Amino acid sequence: MFGEILLVSLVAAVIAIDVRTIGGTMISRPLVVGPLVGLMLGDVGIGFYVAILVELLWIGLLPIGAYLPVETLPITTVAVSLTIMLKGEMGMPVPALLIFSLMAAIPLGYVGRWSEVHIRNLNSAMSASLVKAAENGEFSRISLIQGANIFITFLKNFILCFVPIFFGRNLFQNIVTSMPLQFKEGVLDANWLIPALGFAVVMEIFLVAKHVKVFFASYFLSIALFYAIKFIK
Repeated sequence: MFGEILLVSLVAAVIAIDVRTIGGTMISRPLVVGPLVGLMLGDVGIGFYVAILVELLWIGLLPIGAYLPVETLPITTVAVSLTIMLKGEMGMPVPALLIFSLMAAIPLGYVGRWSEVHIRNLNSAMSASLVKAAENGEFSRISLIQGANIFITFLKNFILCFVPIFFGRNLFQNIVTSMPLQFKEGVLDANWLIPALGFAVVMEIFLVAKHVKVFFASYFLSIALFYAIKFIK
């Protein structure tokens, strides 16, 4: 189990540095991270389901300019990992466990955003050293500063993924197990609310006067195609 948690955390941390190294290829989005973590832990379906929920909830938040959105990578990684690792031990339906895992992982996104603010402040100080090194022709120091910046981002995301999964797994299990049965059943009965909330977020983004017709046309066309394919099969 330790090896799986370590591997998942390392892969997630490597993916998280795409903005620092490649230039924002969107490979750190939940729709990539979720299925990948699910594949490593043996359940791609749960990875896709969590990824879709997280994408729907934060689909309109992108890092544009100085704005820092909630970091969805640790949320997705931890939620998928906890759900898959504990689904055989908790004795509760997977949809309810998935919602509990997502609720436990959401604060990590805000912790990640808070830490990113401080990392950017550190980057400003490092930029001054970078300019000074360039003026003095100290090119090896430039590479060192750039490498340090990438490593800090890697380390931040590794900690945000590894610590909650490895050290928080038993705590999470004990807390959920100690909850009243009625509360668990309520979460199971209301698990459809999160997809509904995500769909509402999407509608809020696309329901602009000039896009309403296109939105509803594509929506009903998708439903028609779904049932047509189902009927053909």
